[in-house]
Amino acid sequence: MKKYQLGEFEEVVLLTVGVLYNEAYGVAIKKEIESRLKRSVSVGALQSALRRMEDKGYLNAREGESNDIRGD
Repeated sequence: MKKYQLGEFEEVVLLTVGVLYNEAYGVAIKKEIESRLKRSVSVGALQSALRRMEDKGYLNAREGESNDIRGD
């Protein structure tokens, strides 16, 4: 695997995914970052960061069923 540098936001997202583990879906990641860092996160920025990290090989995305917690 090539070495890729991560930006600050990508590092925060990656650490948050690690903390949330199986509960690491978009809305939960966004809420956790905003709660811990007292910083607003746009859905677009989060999705872009997740896609970049998947392209770099840091994450694997998967689709899950909707439920009351995750939404539709």
